[in-house]
Amino acid sequence: MRLYVIRHALPDYNQPGVYHRPPGPGLTEQGLQQAAALVPLLRGTNIQRLVVSPLLRCRLTAEPLAQALNLDMETDEDVIDQQPEEKLADVNVRMLRAVLNRCDSQVVAVVSHAAPLENLLKTLTRNTVKLPERDRRGCYLREGSVWRAVLHEGQWEANLLPVDGYRC
Repeated sequence: MRLYVIRHALPDYNQPGVYHRPPGPGLTEQGLQQAAALVPLLRGTNIQRLVVSPLLRCRLTAEPLAQALNLDMETDEDVIDQQPEEKLADVNVRMLRAVLNRCDSQVVAVVSHAAPLENLLKTLTRNTVKLPERDRRGCYLREGSVWRAVLHEGQWEANLLPVDGYRC
C-alpha cells in the first residue's frame, strides 16, 4: 500500500469563525496556488482514493487534485483536525481507522491537518520518520506539503516529497 499524506494548503487565518470546526477558514491566494501545485506533483501516482477532512481548507486543497485525477473526494470525519478537548491517542485511533478502512486500495491520498498527520506518520513508521523543524505555528508539516508513506515488508517508510515535480 502507498499512502500520500497531504497537509491542507495555507488557510486564511484571519477569517472569522471557529478554526477546528466546520466549515473553518478557506484558503489564501497562496493556498490556492499550493493546492494547484499538487496536480503535477501527484498526477502519475495512480491514486485510487482521495480521503478529505470535512473542513473547508482541506476540501479546497483537494479539489484541483480530485478534478485532475477524476476522483470523488471521500469526506471522512475521522481525518478532521484535532479538537481542543481531544486526546492525542484518540486522534491516532481515528486516523488509523481512516487508513485501515481504505486498505482495499493500493494507493490512497489523505488531505488533513498538521497534528493528526504528524502523529499518523509517527505511528505508521514507529517513530522513525524524520520530520523537519517546527514552523512558526509549531507544526512539523508545512501547509501544502506531501509525504509518501509506503508499506514495505511489514514496515512503513515515509518521505517528504519535494514540490518541484517529484514523480513516483
